[in-house]
Amino acid sequence: MITDKAIESVPKVEINGFTDEQNVFIQKQHKELLKYSRDNNENKEVAFVFKSDLTNKTIFIGSDDVIEFGNGLMGKGDNLFVMHNHPRNSSFSKTDIDEFINSLIKSLSIVKNNGEVVVITKTGAYDFRSAFIAKQRHISKYIVNKTEEEYNIFVDKLLKYYEKKGMVKWIR
Repeated sequence: MITDKAIESVPKVEINGFTDEQNVFIQKQHKELLKYSRDNNENKEVAFVFKSDLTNKTIFIGSDDVIEFGNGLMGKGDNLFVMHNHPRNSSFSKTDIDEFINSLIKSLSIVKNNGEVVVITKTGAYDFRSAFIAKQRHISKYIVNKTEEEYNIFVDKLLKYYEKKGMVKWIR
């Protein structure tokens, strides 16, 4: 359940490429997203999608563990900021990584239902081909039995790899 205390505790994060004023706006939107999930979607997943200048908010409603964007991100421009919540207070999932790598998303944040926030942002050094190849290699290396633990290790190792290569900034 999303509590008022969790909403109030959502921190302001310093996201690469955004001004202090924009980071304050992002914090407010993270709080609003948790309120929206609690009040309109039974504490389940909700996403707010913004254009690169943080305008034109579009809301997507999901289930307990997934949001289907379909073609919903098309026509919104590139360098999108997508924020969403994770009801189980988990970090990035393989599905999140797939969407982040393969789409027009520049920054992807998770505001967990307990109020914690994690963010990944593509840098100028981000290259889709290199990111995709690294993802495939990490899948081969870390996913054997397709367990949740393996997927969590895969995501952690992949994001650390991207970070080391300078392709993403990861706030955790």
